[in-house]
Amino acid sequence: MIATAGKPKTPGKRLDSRLMFYHPTNSGGGAAMRLELRFNRPGEDRYDCFFLELAAQQKQNAPPADGGVVHASFDWQNKLTVKLGFTDICEMLMVLEGKYEKVGGGRNGLFHRNGTTSTIINMQKSEKGGIFLGLSQKPDGQGEPRRIQMVLNDAESTGLRCVFQTGLFFLAFRNTCLGMVPAISPTTNET
Repeated sequence: MIATAGKPKTPGKRLDSRLMFYHPTNSGGGAAMRLELRFNRPGEDRYDCFFLELAAQQKQNAPPADGGVVHASFDWQNKLTVKLGFTDICEMLMVLEGKYEKVGGGRNGLFHRNGTTSTIINMQKSEKGGIFLGLSQKPDGQGEPRRIQMVLNDAESTGLRCVFQTGLFFLAFRNTCLGMVPAISPTTNET
């Protein structure tokens, strides 16, 4: 599912487009994934990237007395987030394309450090089919890391592979391409 909030109302505001996969379970142990391609505004001293977020399914209350359905919800307030750069995407593509069994080679995934928090990205072929994706995050000085994980089915894995392949081009060459096409005004959609 792709969620899009639409055209920005103010110049310079980012469009809210994300790729999302939801995997609820009856037991409440499911997870959801959001992926956003993030381009920086002109003058920002950062590199373009993808943000990957995983959220655990919230435990469900008992069904209503009238027998209605309780839809799954996910704990986006306590999500795990990691910023994926060009090389991270390439590693993940190696798994999605079947060239590697898992990211990180002989290591236990891809390691990221942000301030006082360590994150490990785990992506590997699942024994049951599809691709296992997990994030493990631990702030310094705390005990066990928080983990959220899910298995992407073959169709989701194929879609994610295509999004990453296309996104790599824009991560590498977006600024070059901006000079090749006329700029679009964010308020009028006119060139």
